Amino acid sequence: VPPDGKRDPVTASETSMPHTDPDAGLWERLFWGVFDLSTNAIALFDEQRRYVEVNAAMGELLGRPREEIAGRRLDDFLTRAERDALGAEWERLWETGHWDEECDLIRPDGSRVRVQAAARTGCNIGCHCLGVAVLLEMPVEDEPVGSGTRGALTAREREVVRLVALGRTSPQIAKELTISPATVRTHVRNAMDKTGARTRAQLVAVALADRHIDPGA
Repeated sequence: VPPDGKRDPVTASETSMPHTDPDAGLWERLFWGVFDLSTNAIALFDEQRRYVEVNAAMGELLGRPREEIAGRRLDDFLTRAERDALGAEWERLWETGHWDEECDLIRPDGSRVRVQAAARTGCNIGCHCLGVAVLLEMPVEDEPVGSGTRGALTAREREVVRLVALGRTSPQIAKELTISPATVRTHVRNAMDKTGARTRAQLVAVALADRHIDPGA
């Protein structure tokens, strides 16, 4: 993150990632658009648990300017007990590609904020950004347990997931798409089933890392 805490998403993405397919540039623009505009706290990490880049919502969640977070370790903002457990959990993340957990983040005044956290490896945004973590302030919406059926997301599910990634609630999504909140929850549940996500935080991490958002949205 530059000293002023701001970044031109298009410029940053165009210079950081080799385009291996015709849609790579379009996807990067979508990724950075969601990253920058989301009210979910989103961060990119490297394999050493260092914050590579964070969005404004993450800065607000941690109570620090964005430029003070980049380069710091995830451990720096966790309780001692969670730091002790993090090593094994981080190893499992790189073995399985997934991590999701509830944890407390420590703010500068010593207060704690309970969050739902998730990470997904394999994110191709930035040559040295090997993972994506999404943290959502509690409470979060409960999702009904689905059948666990995997498959490709429909166009509507991708649209709903994009809005979830931006931090919209079910009522807000329902109003924007002119559908009922119950229908929104069904789309979210189906998307979670198909991606294997257990929480909305994990759904956002998987969606951003694995391109489960329509570039044409």
